[in-house]
Amino acid sequence: MRDIRTTMLAAAALAALALPAQAQGALQGAWRTDGGWLTELRSHPDGAKVCSTGKAGQTPHTFGLTIVRSGPETVVMVVDQTQPPAPGVGEMSFSQNGRVVDTIPVQVTGPAVGSRDARGPEAGRLISRLSPGPTTIAVGDRRWELDLAGLPAALAELDRCLDKAR
Repeated sequence: MRDIRTTMLAAAALAALALPAQAQGALQGAWRTDGGWLTELRSHPDGAKVCSTGKAGQTPHTFGLTIVRSGPETVVMVVDQTQPPAPGVGEMSFSQNGRVVDTIPVQVTGPAVGSRDARGPEAGRLISRLSPGPTTIAVGDRRWELDLAGLPAALAELDRCLDKAR
């Protein structure tokens, strides 16, 4: 599971901050919350501080969902090293209770599918509409299922991380 978390954070940092691949950042702290979420604060050589919270899923196979924030930028991403979607751009939809909660534009790079505009309103809007419980995430012909149990506590921890980053 550590490989997925490392990949998610590296890809998220690249997407959110356009940092070089070797600038993954030094871990400044990590906090676990109920429901299997892990929040991390990383600092980068250029002074940027990045907070992320993520959770691993198992269906249809191991993958990770991560929310990354740094200053005014937010990225929502899924990392699937087993069967990533085809490279390119598209949309990622989140469904709960049989209905689509929201759809955001994404870009696929390697195993990472991340929201396309880190400064746009889409990621924040999506996050505000999600609730704890079973969730299906879809990109093209790929589907992942994850229980978002513990999401409110994870988002609160992400906010605390951002306060520490200031």
